[in-house]
Amino acid sequence: QTGSGKTHALLRRGRGAESHEAGLLPRMVSELFRRVAQDASETGATHEISAAALQVYNEHVDDLLRAEQQGAEGLNLEVRRGGEVPGLTWVQCKRAETLRKVFNRARANLVYAETWMNRASSRSHAIFQIRIARRGGGPGPCTVARLSVVDLAGSERVKKSGVEGVHLKEATAINKSLLALGNVVSALVAKSAHVPFRDSKLTRILDGSIGGNCKTVLLVCASSAMEHVPETLSSLEFAARAMDIEVNARINAVVEFESCARVEEEAVEEEPTLEEQLAEALERAARAESRAEVAERSAVEWRGGAAPGGAPPPTPCTGPPA
Repeated sequence: QTGSGKTHALLRRGRGAESHEAGLLPRMVSELFRRVAQDASETGATHEISAAALQVYNEHVDDLLRAEQQGAEGLNLEVRRGGEVPGLTWVQCKRAETLRKVFNRARANLVYAETWMNRASSRSHAIFQIRIARRGGGPGPCTVARLSVVDLAGSERVKKSGVEGVHLKEATAINKSLLALGNVVSALVAKSAHVPFRDSKLTRILDGSIGGNCKTVLLVCASSAMEHVPETLSSLEFAARAMDIEVNARINAVVEFESCARVEEEAVEEEPTLEEQLAEALERAARAESRAEVAERSAVEWRGGAAPGGAPPPTPCTGPPA
């Protein structure tokens, strides 16, 4: 349901990740690193955390962490079985603040537009992913898990949203993909032999995140306004159907820790602390001062008739011009 507060509930920065105003994703990041630190102190385990972000815009899959994805002009990435997206940019993060900045950078590339119902309406489905690789205190294998946080664009009635042109095309794609998601949910509830994951790029990405080997939480935001009662009832009915999906999360893959390190497709340097920045600035100032002293000493030597370093001054040319 568009304009009901989904993006606000999931992605809002608030006044800090620990404040009650922050959305679920910033709080989730803080809690993840708190638990990782606790696990490391109690068991000696080591962890690798990396992040990726993508959007489904008009059935077009964009990598939100690449500069060329600006304006939704992306590579239309392929989506494989299980929701895997080859070529997606993964950024290694060692601190919670780094991970939050990665997601903020990705969110800046999302597509929004103003409609009659929402000043900043999401025109794409946003998927933020976190991958955690953990190895126990000693040598041996590690386990890998993936967490996906999905901010679905809301379904729209064109008469209410007043969209036209390119925004009408966006609304049509949004409604079509949400219909495909509803069909997937219905098939999973009925335990159908065929689940239509391939009907939409959105459902392809969610393959592996709803039904089967996973844990799924659905947050439904609904409007209390009387004029939106039909959409509110539709949202609640969708949530009621989704609650009947059976899931059975289990450890289904164990890989060597060395291979976990190789799955990173892109790593970024951690931002230096204030102390490190100050030390670097002092070092640069010292180098600049040293270069200035050398230049001044060389100039004095030249004016005194000697070349820098004590070498004799060059002999002036007395021959005919060339």
